Amino acid sequence: MHNKKVCFAAVAFAAPLWVGVVEAHHSITANFDTSRSVEIRGVVADFKLRSPHSSLVVDGLVFVDGVQQGDTPERWDIESSAAPGLRARGIDADTFKVGDGIVVVGAPHRNAALRRANSSDFRTDDGRTFARQNGSGAPVPVDAVGVYRVEGRWRPPFQQEGTRSALPLNEAGLAAWNNYDQTQSPANTCEPMTPPVIFNAPGYFVDIRFNGPEVVVRNQAYDIVRTVPLTGAAAPADPNGTFGVVSGRIEGDTLVIESRDYPVSKWGLGAATQINGGGADVPSSPQKTLTERYSVSEDGQTLQFEYTLYDPVYMSRPHTARIPIARVPDDTPMYPYNCDVDAASMFSRDAGESLLRKGAP
Repeated sequence: MHNKKVCFAAVAFAAPLWVGVVEAHHSITANFDTSRSVEIRGVVADFKLRSPHSSLVVDGLVFVDGVQQGDTPERWDIESSAAPGLRARGIDADTFKVGDGIVVVGAPHRNAALRRANSSDFRTDDGRTFARQNGSGAPVPVDAVGVYRVEGRWRPPFQQEGTRSALPLNEAGLAAWNNYDQTQSPANTCEPMTPPVIFNAPGYFVDIRFNGPEVVVRNQAYDIVRTVPLTGAAAPADPNGTFGVVSGRIEGDTLVIESRDYPVSKWGLGAATQINGGGADVPSSPQKTLTERYSVSEDGQTLQFEYTLYDPVYMSRPHTARIPIARVPDDTPMYPYNCDVDAASMFSRDAGESLLRKGAP
């Protein structure tokens, strides 16, 4: 055990960084008050780098607006970004060791009785801070021509989730939306999101590569890999059939992917934190169909991802949307997601439940 002296010196923090945790799979604002912040100065009791939520347990004193709130250290559970998000900040599994001094600034839980906060804003007692590395921002050289400019690594933007689903829901869809129960969400069980929902996960890269008669599309979130045939009959996108049966074709400079025969999913059309969910998961049926179109801007720096989604069981008509996705260098690290069920269950953890599990994963 490391027994470092806790650093209680006043710390001046820049704009709150916990907003970066929108990378998580559920609405931060539903459980945490992002209009307020608390500062916890103490020592690490436990740290787990995992997805969809890393967790940090801190024994420390609480400060609000620089004012100490009590004389006795308290144990705080800190919910943080998924492993890829923290690794992009330079945080590894052994960065925070038991006994290390640490300062955490985060959004407190809306239930004031719970000593829980959401944060990715950490400072160690030796002065280290952890900002996400986003590269130089310079244009990425593109040598490919035609549809092959679609190849590359891309980062989707943040899209505000809104207060209602962006989808044209029918009576059954609205009923499902209105009766949403977060304790029953697939977010708790590591069921992967499916396209197009997964493209609304900001901060998680998309990688597209042509491989002879097929194209491989990888989404960093949930480690999704789809293999799409460009010639011949449609085929399952993955060995388990989780992402439907797919076929692809090239139309000029555009890659087109069509998929159908998805299994039933409680969030197949929209996830609570994303624009298609707008605060609730939207389920899908085996009748879900999806057409994806990928093309690239003239300067080669933006992937135009356009999709048309339809499920007659829950939607009154097809829904078409476009997401501009920024190119990043091909060597940008695409860290594994490796969803962990215990971490996923943080989604609906409430007052009557135990504190975070400590010790070995």
